[in-house]
Amino acid sequence: MDAITAWSFLTPSLTLFTIFILIPTLAGIALSFFSWNFFSSPTFVGLDNFARFFADEEAWQALGVTLTFVLLGVIPTILIGFMLAVLVNVNVPGMGVARVLYFVPVVLSVAVSAVLWVFLYDPRQGPIAALLRVFGIQAPNFLQDPVFALPALVVMMIWLALPIVIILYMAGLQRVPDDIYAAAALDGAGPWRRLWSMTWPNVMSTTLVVGVLQIINFIAVSLDVTLIMTNGGPINATRPLSLYAYQQAFMHQDVGYASVLSVVQLLVIVGIVLIGRLVATRVSK
Repeated sequence: MDAITAWSFLTPSLTLFTIFILIPTLAGIALSFFSWNFFSSPTFVGLDNFARFFADEEAWQALGVTLTFVLLGVIPTILIGFMLAVLVNVNVPGMGVARVLYFVPVVLSVAVSAVLWVFLYDPRQGPIAALLRVFGIQAPNFLQDPVFALPALVVMMIWLALPIVIILYMAGLQRVPDDIYAAAALDGAGPWRRLWSMTWPNVMSTTLVVGVLQIINFIAVSLDVTLIMTNGGPINATRPLSLYAYQQAFMHQDVGYASVLSVVQLLVIVGIVLIGRLVATRVSK
């Protein structure tokens, strides 16, 4: 009876996962061995598409942009999310408003958020430019400058990622025993010492989960954000591997090669998850 109940709850999710995740993933892997333009019959080409990837400088540049998104975004997201979770977890006046504000990015879709941040970054009418002019600083064209474009997108993606990070850390903070803080107070430890010597180590398992999830998030969300905000520009400075695969498939009708790019991205994600599991296992010991 328990098994029937369990499967009745699992079946809808497993069905959706199979239809929208598993089958497309397997189809993408299979298509990576074919040449196909959506219209003619697929032609088997073996490993030719993979050989093309290794010789494609644009693909390696796109992979570098993807990894740059991860390197610039994940660690600040973890640290800022942790600090905000600690503040939100404290019962002080005004925290009720903060709890509402940090959840705003969850309510907005990625498309709406991207349009909002395009306005914020506008060098003529945007609020950021207006604030800089108060201090006598001429705002650059953030989304069209090769120096500022990628960091500007990273800031926006951090803002998008913070709500789930804060929620996960708040759950982790609930599991930290209160008696260690009482003992630390008796020993004369100040707030910062308690934060970094007691709170932070006790949420390390949460940090590992957040880290892996955010690495995957920064790889996945980069497609939506870059497509809407910069379309990979300027001069491909913000084009991640996912957007390059999208362009190969829908602009050049090269579905086989686009599938190879997607497989490479999948391998990167799987590798990161496996490394995260290995680190988590060693930390737990």
